Amino acid sequence: MRRRTFLTLSTAAAAALSLPTVPAFAAPADFAALRGKWAADLTGRDVIDPADPDFKAALDRIDAAVASSLTKLDRSAGRKLVFTDQPLTADPSVANTYVRLEQMATAWSTPGSAYHQAAALLADVLAALESMNTLVYKAGTVEFGNWWSWEIGATRPLASTMVLLYDEIPAEVRARYCAAIDHFVPDPYYMFPAERRALSTGANRVDLCQAIIVRALVTDDEAKLTHARDGLSDTWQYVTTGDGFYRDGSFVQHTWVAYTGTYGHVLLSGIGKLLALLAGSPWEVTDPKRQILFDSVAKAYLPVVHDLRMTDFVRGRAVSRSNASDHDDGYTAAEATLRLAGGVDAALAARWRSAVAGWVQRDTFGNMLSGATIPRVALVKSLAGVAPAAEPDGHTLFASMDRSIHRRSGWAYAISMASTRIAHYEAGNGENDLGYHTGSGMTYLYDRDNGQYADGFWPTVDRYRLPGTTVDTLPLPPKAGGEWGAARPASATWVGGSTHAGYAAVGQDLEAPSSPLRARKSWFCFDEYVVALGAGITGSSGHAVETVVENRNLHAGGVNKLLVDGALTVPSVGDTASMSRPRWAHLEGVAGYVFLPTSGASGLRAVREARTCSWRDINTGGSADPITRRYLTLWLDHGVDPTNASYGYLVAPGATAARTQQLARTSAVRVLANTADVQAVTQGGLTLANFWRPGHVANLYADNPLSVIQRLRGRDVEIALSDPTQLATTIRLRLVLPGARVVQADEGVTTRRTLLGLELTVDVKGAAGASRVVKVRLG
Repeated sequence: MRRRTFLTLSTAAAAALSLPTVPAFAAPADFAALRGKWAADLTGRDVIDPADPDFKAALDRIDAAVASSLTKLDRSAGRKLVFTDQPLTADPSVANTYVRLEQMATAWSTPGSAYHQAAALLADVLAALESMNTLVYKAGTVEFGNWWSWEIGATRPLASTMVLLYDEIPAEVRARYCAAIDHFVPDPYYMFPAERRALSTGANRVDLCQAIIVRALVTDDEAKLTHARDGLSDTWQYVTTGDGFYRDGSFVQHTWVAYTGTYGHVLLSGIGKLLALLAGSPWEVTDPKRQILFDSVAKAYLPVVHDLRMTDFVRGRAVSRSNASDHDDGYTAAEATLRLAGGVDAALAARWRSAVAGWVQRDTFGNMLSGATIPRVALVKSLAGVAPAAEPDGHTLFASMDRSIHRRSGWAYAISMASTRIAHYEAGNGENDLGYHTGSGMTYLYDRDNGQYADGFWPTVDRYRLPGTTVDTLPLPPKAGGEWGAARPASATWVGGSTHAGYAAVGQDLEAPSSPLRARKSWFCFDEYVVALGAGITGSSGHAVETVVENRNLHAGGVNKLLVDGALTVPSVGDTASMSRPRWAHLEGVAGYVFLPTSGASGLRAVREARTCSWRDINTGGSADPITRRYLTLWLDHGVDPTNASYGYLVAPGATAARTQQLARTSAVRVLANTADVQAVTQGGLTLANFWRPGHVANLYADNPLSVIQRLRGRDVEIALSDPTQLATTIRLRLVLPGARVVQADEGVTTRRTLLGLELTVDVKGAAGASRVVKVRLG
């Protein structure tokens, strides 16, 4: 994994950060104890049961990996590399070499391995370490390629290898190898070569601190250990811009990218290991603000994992990696959560463990024990007897990273957006160069198809027809808009919405990537379905504009039936169809779709196709082997260069065809407005509205751009409102509610009774798009 940041540190701040606090009482035995703990964590030697088939499988995997590495080992005199497939003049071969050496050292140190205490393997590893230090990884070497390979990718496995082989490496040699680490990472608070040194943040800071903490154990260096430990605290403070955790549960890395699902879980995993390592030692982490980290499990991580899948809308460019599926990142997050559970109170730990047990139970696509390390096997085994928790209902709006996820029994509906605050997508290092439309309102339906996105979705899906998006079909070049989060809207700030009691009004002022297309998009999230409205859709590129209702991966041989108004449609691969005014559609095993009267699209199009691509198409490091998957795609055609076009439909996940037809016939939801000024719907006692400009709809009069939910419950009315632009200081909403009186109001809300109802003025300074709630009583 490679990382990048754009933050720098002032000289004064740097000086302040460089002052370590050395513990008053530390002895060689303290360092020896920590070396033992770290080695035990790496090998699982204290928990391994070779008679258990899952542990035996993990041992066999280690042995097979070592056997494979040994076949590539160059033992010739005067060698210029260690492994024949890893030339040390090319990045990331230095890091890859150290990873293999750590794996070999782990096998040598692990009871039950075929290589445990094997003299020949030890000799090979010791000779390889010396060759690396002689040839390339030493003081004075200038970094080339990606900084991460030298400062994180090599330092962590080298430090761990020295701990594993501590008694086998002479002290002078250990000191020399540590000097190499110190050359590339003189201070873990910083990263990049000296000429462009910058403050390390988020997951990068944790990885750098881990490298230095473990390296400090090798030379009993109190100052380095303490300094690196203290550097961890920065990673769990709340931030309001840039990298890190936000109060609403958002996690951002690379300044502009929603990254809970990769960098975020790397951070969680790394901190969990280090907290456990240092617990009970003179360097135990006691910062009271570490509670923010514990709180983040419920606020940041649990909402973005569904049935052991890390939702792709927070995985950034990792979606383009063939060896890192949503399940793989879900497994890492689950492991990190279980590790961290060992350091919190029993009640909280029980909730986390129950959530993970539920994920593992419902993972029907993969197996968390497949490919697992021995420590991971032990953690999964520890769930025996734990009651699995169901996925919770609710809605989580991550306003600080332009993401939203709606959950009901059996499904979750995730929405990915972009604004001046968050990038459309991230490309970099040859990864995800074609991901430009994922921030254009892409929606992800997570249901019982546990492999929807893991089974070849990203290389084979039509990247101009991602579900939920409104897209200009103007062809875009790779890396459109730039790399590392540079592809951001220039002016779109109204992105976010309001949430209350598990319901949500979500909206995006769409400023399309590298295109003149603009649109107003809203999603109104109810119990049974999500209503999607679009208005003000205007393009001028000379190309067609489309809104994609669905683009479902049917896997290698799926034959799910599509019904449109009851008629079987596009039954065979290669079939296409165009419908002028459909009422409803149903895709077998997936969802029902109802097209609302407000839709101004010229027609619904459908295609059933087989698409063949390769991972190499979206990642320069991917395989070129062809992959074929079938897709069923539905889209609304707005024509070439539309002006103020619109659409309206609802998605009912898991609905039967009969229920879909019933929803279309009964008009369960009513569209109150669908314009570039306001979009609003009502259903039962709920009214949800997004005001793009001051205006009114029903009994709601907005004096500012805002989002609002009005919920009627008997005589009580609950109102939740927010400033999705995150730019206002106050917002004001007037409601026609004769005789209403305020029962309860959140802090910052000022109320005033008017002749016809109420006026609500909300102080939204620092609210970061969060909703404020007022409860009133009628009569």
